[in-house]
Order: sequence, then structure tokens, then C-alpha cells
Amino acid sequence: MAFIIIVGFVIPWITGIYLYKLAPKIFYTTAPITALIAVVLNQAGIHMGLWEVHPMPAIVLLDSLFLDLGIFTIAGAWFTYMLVYKSVNTLLVYILFIAGMTGLEGLALLVETLEYDDTWNFFYTFLMYVGGFLFIGWISHLLKKLKVFP
Repeated sequence: MAFIIIVGFVIPWITGIYLYKLAPKIFYTTAPITALIAVVLNQAGIHMGLWEVHPMPAIVLLDSLFLDLGIFTIAGAWFTYMLVYKSVNTLLVYILFIAGMTGLEGLALLVETLEYDDTWNFFYTFLMYVGGFLFIGWISHLLKKLKVFP
């Protein structure tokens, strides 16, 4: 559990503090939405038995909460920052973040921090990241159109 807390929560939030100094609006807009998406989808997947995070704590919510509020939230914040505040090719941002997060999940499978049920697979994980980042991109676009960003 200490590994998940340090790698999935503490380290991402170190970069998140830096990002907050660059673009604090992200933490009041898209970051909470990203956290909500992560908590809802991870808890649904865990409770439906589609995947399991190891080690499994006695309090089921804690198995993914540090990841949901850590790496997933901060990845969404950096994604928004790259889309809105930087002049980076939009397609490239999507490819890098979707591939990066899917790759990290693949690594978690390899080191057995994560285990899939027989009905879930790596392709479904990829599709979840595609959907999640498309949704965050859409929200970011709306906020930019409403002149919330930058």
C-alpha cells in the first residue's frame, strides 16, 4: 500500500503543486471532474469484479482512492494544461496521454499491482482512457469557449 501511496499519490502531487503555480484555474475546474470520473469508474469496476488493486485493503474504497485522487487527477490536470495553455498539437497530446496512462496500467499489470478479471482486458482499459480523455478535452474546450481558460 505504501508503494501505491508514494507512486500513485505523493509523486504526482509534487508535479501537481508545480502545475498549480502555472495554471491554478485547472484545479478549480477540470481536476475535480477528472477525480470524479476516476473514482466512479474505478469503484464501479472494482465492485463489479472487473479488476482488483493489490494489496487489497480492508476498506475497499482505499484500494484505488490514492490513485484516483493522485495520478489520475494530476494526469487530467496536465492534459488540460497541455491542451489549453501550450501550443502543442492536439492529436499528439491525446496520443501521449492515452498511451501513457494505458502503458502505466500495463506496467501495473506486469508487476501485479493490478489484476483483471476474465471479462476485462487491456483493450477495454484503452477504451476507458480514450473516453475519459475525450470527455476532459470536451470540458476543457467548453471552458475555453466560455473564457474560463486561460
